[in-house]
Amino acid sequence: MVPITRFTRIEKILDFIHTHLNQPISVIELAEQSCWSRWQLQRVFLEVTGLTVAQYIRELRLSQAAEQLLSSNAKHLDIAIDCGFESDVSFSRAFKQLFDCSPREYRQRGTRHGLRTPLQHPPIIQSPWTPSKAFMQIRIESHDAFTLFGRHSWVHGLFSSKPDFQICVPQIWQELETQYKHYQKAHPAFHKGDKAVGVIDTHDNKAYPQQILYWAGYQSENQSPLPFEKTLQIPAQEYAVIPIHGNAQAIKEALTWFIFDWLPESDYDGISGFELEKYETNYSPGNPNSYMEYWLPIRPRYSINEFA
Repeated sequence: MVPITRFTRIEKILDFIHTHLNQPISVIELAEQSCWSRWQLQRVFLEVTGLTVAQYIRELRLSQAAEQLLSSNAKHLDIAIDCGFESDVSFSRAFKQLFDCSPREYRQRGTRHGLRTPLQHPPIIQSPWTPSKAFMQIRIESHDAFTLFGRHSWVHGLFSSKPDFQICVPQIWQELETQYKHYQKAHPAFHKGDKAVGVIDTHDNKAYPQQILYWAGYQSENQSPLPFEKTLQIPAQEYAVIPIHGNAQAIKEALTWFIFDWLPESDYDGISGFELEKYETNYSPGNPNSYMEYWLPIRPRYSINEFA
């Protein structure tokens, strides 16, 4: 484990980067702030964040620029200079490498995707939640509308007086998978290649106080469901994407940190809607090495009109 003193030093470096992002920043200058040599700083920074210093600064500047493209009518060159780039050419080249489109195309699309946010060091160290690196980074993504095929049930969520989601959710998935097995021979191609997605409907329902509707299913292109399946239409939405390494208990730990620590300090508000659980292939709720992403619906804390 990396010593806590290193975390403190890296946090000081991150604070310096965040407050000087629109100014020239050199690794030598950062090394002087950290008491490490330039080589030592780069090695430690990569170890605890998974990013090089230059990569981190560049991605934050480009994310800041992408946000300005959507929230203002400023010219591309003005945005480039404001975000620390020397020319429109260097800005456009770096922008396309990160977002796979030009600044003009990004603005025309009008949706956030691939935005990097400042790294943070979660206060939870010893817990079932085991981030792959000491510092975490939340992404901001837009998700297209899609149809979910699956089954659902009411559960008591994280903030209920009697939460039972850690027991009920695996049961919903197990029941769904059991029913699929009976149809595999007759429908071998159904949902083949489709991504498993958990959907949490957080809209209020007076008939089920303190409960949320949980869906287990697949993001599918099929036109009709199997006899035991229901369908749910998920609208297009912007999300904060939380990377979660660890077993099912890790979801609770990560969401608690996100809601109580990250979100209040961010530029976004959480909103009611459909929260998504996206699992990697062969995800297992009891495996401490599993990985999934929790997509939580958000909206910017400002109005675009404020910048017009």
